[in-house]
Amino acid sequence: MPSFPLPPEALVRRVGWDLHTRDPVEAYEERGGEQWRLIKSLLPEGWTFAGKRVLDFGCGAGRVVRHALLEDPGGEYWGCDIDSRSVDWMRAHLSPPLHVFKTEDWPPAPQPDGQFDLIYALSVFTHLLDSWSAWLLELHRLLAEEGVLIVTVFVPGIGAHGEVPIGEAIKGMNVLERGTEWEDGGPLIVHSEWWLRAHWGRAFEIVELRRGVPSGPPPLFGQGVVVMGRRPGTFSRADLERLEPDEPREFAAVQQNVASLRREVEGQAAVIRTFATSRSWRLTRPLRSIARLLRARTAR
Repeated sequence: MPSFPLPPEALVRRVGWDLHTRDPVEAYEERGGEQWRLIKSLLPEGWTFAGKRVLDFGCGAGRVVRHALLEDPGGEYWGCDIDSRSVDWMRAHLSPPLHVFKTEDWPPAPQPDGQFDLIYALSVFTHLLDSWSAWLLELHRLLAEEGVLIVTVFVPGIGAHGEVPIGEAIKGMNVLERGTEWEDGGPLIVHSEWWLRAHWGRAFEIVELRRGVPSGPPPLFGQGVVVMGRRPGTFSRADLERLEPDEPREFAAVQQNVASLRREVEGQAAVIRTFATSRSWRLTRPLRSIARLLRARTAR
């Protein structure tokens, strides 16, 4: 059996598999294999990879797709990611046979309509904030008419965030840690099952929805998974985002999002107050005043 190298530890740590393990590279290898076997278990009975095109959307440095290349070489495998370092590494070490392309913050992707028979996105829509509907529609465009889309989500594996309850009835699509930078994992998005069926179900038929387990055992580690087929038709972001009529939980979800945002703003304000009253902040105040004067003079 052929083999492929493992990425450097910096790229392994980017996808968070260094948590709760003494050997992040070993965990990266083991968990990537577990998740590829999970994907195969979710496919329709009689599925074969022969002649099929498969896209790992948000693949990092190929944690999962490298196992696809090794275990099921009959397919044509593609991987894409927003991170240039990961894409460059895959091009150097996994391509060929892997086809690799880079994505930007927003669609489109440089591929034709209906290109892929299977698309999977693991730990992607758990972090997409404003662009979620745009990317979901882009995957709808890229998916073949009889194709399968597999996406992991936090539903309802998370029932609380710290001491704050975020249960199924009130979270909808709830954004936690909104201000977190991408290098630190980005925002954390949790979904309600009713919300996914209402909003994602407008463009996709939800074939299966497995809820997450809060204790987070492998292979999903606290996430749930949605298996979908492509509904015919053309849809807009407004189609996916509009509130479900006569659904009182939509309003509760909006309230929950406002409360989450308020808590984050209050937390950031406390950090700023602590920083602004520190000795180093006071000592550098004259330098900041000079900098403001220089900027104003330059502007004039």
